[in-house]
Amino acid sequence: MVAAALVVYSLASMVYSSFTTGLTGSFNQVNFLFPFALAWTASATQIYTTLDSAAAGRRAVQLIRCFAVGMMLVAPLLYWTSGLHDEAVLMFFLFGVDTIIFPWLFNAIRETVRKRHRGSLTALAQNYTMRALKIAGFQIVLSVSAAAQGIDGPRTFPRIHATLSFMVTLPFVSVFLIGVFDACAVDAHAATKLRVSALQAAAIASCGALILSGLAGYVLAEQREPSKRASHSVMYVMFLSNYLCAIFVGRLVCVARRTASDAPSAASVQPSGRLDVLDIPGA
Repeated sequence: MVAAALVVYSLASMVYSSFTTGLTGSFNQVNFLFPFALAWTASATQIYTTLDSAAAGRRAVQLIRCFAVGMMLVAPLLYWTSGLHDEAVLMFFLFGVDTIIFPWLFNAIRETVRKRHRGSLTALAQNYTMRALKIAGFQIVLSVSAAAQGIDGPRTFPRIHATLSFMVTLPFVSVFLIGVFDACAVDAHAATKLRVSALQAAAIASCGALILSGLAGYVLAEQREPSKRASHSVMYVMFLSNYLCAIFVGRLVCVARRTASDAPSAASVQPSGRLDVLDIPGA
């Protein structure tokens, strides 16, 4: 319910901004900082925090699909009414790809985790819930910090936009890590020593690229007046990194789905959920 409310409010606020303050207006910047980033976190991670309920999981997948469809319609409107016609067309294409890829991939990861860790789904769902709360808490801290530096229309938009790019990478990295280490059972310790297959290495490297794109946004967000061009470039690099993750992690999950049904179903199977987007591997 909370995730759905955040999604609806975020989309409605973007529609309102389209006909009032525009993309770079202060109202839209506040929306980007608070409900919008949290909406992505809530909708993406809810697929896994409800791991022990098949019905709730299906609703969570539908929510992320509805959010992506809404963004495919609302984001181009916001850019178009702000005079950014080329970017509006690009947003329509990018979120159209999101609508196709991410609901399928997130659901595939979820179903593979459910097959591989039968018997410990409740404990695993609680672990993912704690992870989601950590991400949301960190996003709130970042939002308050960015707002404390001031929000003043077009002048501060590049900084707020860069902050948003960093915050949105957090839930996506978390989901991709679930796909690599929990759904596909990649050994985290072997990964730190590069003792993995080429496909596993590519999936982990793509996750690293996504993390770096988010950190680039964080670096810009710490500047008083970052370049508008740089903040937009960081966002597009984030989109590209997401798609690289979707390709390699998606392929890895497809391979794992064929073997997950043969994996032990007892609780003795230990999920590697301790590796978190906010943790340091090997620490």
